[in-house]
Amino acid sequence: MAEHEYERGFRPWGAGTAAAAAPAAPPLPFSTDSYPGGSGRLVMVIRGELDHDTAPALQRAVQEALERSRSGLELDLQAVPFLDCSGLNVLLRLRREAQAHGTSLELGPRSPAVTRLLTLSGTASLFPRPR
Repeated sequence: MAEHEYERGFRPWGAGTAAAAAPAAPPLPFSTDSYPGGSGRLVMVIRGELDHDTAPALQRAVQEALERSRSGLELDLQAVPFLDCSGLNVLLRLRREAQAHGTSLELGPRSPAVTRLLTLSGTASLFPRPR
């Protein structure tokens, strides 16, 4: 960039646009609901983003649900618009814990974001769909 362009008030692209000045959208709230499923299983519906900020709440909610279930837990993730590696690590850790206690953690309906991360990470086969 030439020096005279800066003197005339030239700014890099986006620096003065409304998009650059607008605050970021607040994250979607994280919430869960659960209901009895078939064969003594518990189904937990998860809504909101599963990321670094919500991973501890996800961990607590799913652990509590696993303790209440008789024969396993199915997670309904179709209302999860974003899943990052923090959320995935919680799911993998809880899957191991469930197996160690003789139960299972399965992923039922999944959003495109969840399906994409499971596929890209090579972990989709660890979470079979419920029968």
